Amino acid sequence: MRKELIASDLFSHLSRFYAATCTIRTYAAENPDTYGQPQPVWADFAGHVNIDCVIAPSGGKEVKLSDMTIAISTHKISLVGDYSATIIPKMRAVIGTQTYEILTVEVDSRQETTRLMVEVVN
Repeated sequence: MRKELIASDLFSHLSRFYAATCTIRTYAAENPDTYGQPQPVWADFAGHVNIDCVIAPSGGKEVKLSDMTIAISTHKISLVGDYSATIIPKMRAVIGTQTYEILTVEVDSRQETTRLMVEVVN
């Protein structure tokens, strides 16, 4: 008989730990501002709305992206579930009224949670 390392109902018992919800947004279009400059329009990413999450400061960790630039992560967001196949860098995460630019996406070894390294969007 195989024993599970993580109980299948674990996350349902962690509601106080995953006390926030996160909505992932994706670039949808551009809309010109009053000066005619293009401004991005962001839309909720289908199936990625109100995901249980927890957020914490990352301590300003530097992150190397695929194009070899260095970005500064200000926070880590942990989502319940494996979203590593659908969430990509350059998308945005919204928790409450704060928006974050997603820099990297990682999944844990059990594919139970997804960690986003993000920076605050002003």
